[in-house]
Amino acid sequence: MNILFYAGIEKILTKSRLSVYRQDGCDNITAIARYLYNIEICKSLYPALHIFEISLRNSIDSALTIYAKDQKWYDIVKLNHHSQLKIDEAKKKIMKKNKTVTHDRLIAELTLGFWTIFLTKTYSQCAFQSFIIKNCLRQMPKNLRNIGSIQIIFEKLRTLRNRVSHYERLIHWTDLIQQHNQLLECIKYLNQNAYDMIKEIDTFEKTINLGINPFVSFVKSHWKLIKKLLSASLI
Repeated sequence: MNILFYAGIEKILTKSRLSVYRQDGCDNITAIARYLYNIEICKSLYPALHIFEISLRNSIDSALTIYAKDQKWYDIVKLNHHSQLKIDEAKKKIMKKNKTVTHDRLIAELTLGFWTIFLTKTYSQCAFQSFIIKNCLRQMPKNLRNIGSIQIIFEKLRTLRNRVSHYERLIHWTDLIQQHNQLLECIKYLNQNAYDMIKEIDTFEKTINLGINPFVSFVKSHWKLIKKLLSASLI
């Protein structure tokens, strides 16, 4: 590979971003191929993570609405300071857009971290947590349906989602296939129909089975295309 060309790519993507792909001292071609392969892996995970996040928030929202006997459960259920702060911040964001704070807008504005905290030991002494688990995760195996196991599972998925959203390196994870399987299982626990839908379009298995070789070949033979993509800031 032309050293100046690699230097140009390194300048665009930053040295620190590319350096994580060559910690074993690999050549420049392999480093870029790994970077591109990682992008494809992240892309293949995003649809399932998207469905997971929507399913989780809507399931918990529905459960808490029933529990509080009011759609505005967030004004009734006693939340800790951190959760209440996230509610207030979400309301402010909506108002900054000159929009009325509605239930649907508020629920959509709240982050995945806001929802997963309901499934941690933070709220283990609150009656509404057991209500959430009973109503949202009734399909989860009984041996997993305890707050210790649930917290570990959902916090791992939140970490995965955050890394995917920033296209951070995942290809070195030895349990990535298991995490993908867990992701699909959690969608299934939350909503069977959502699981059936995502299974039809999920491409993770196909992408992971490609391996890095196709990307090495691509990098070797498509310098002009790569330069064009870089100039357009597409990679």
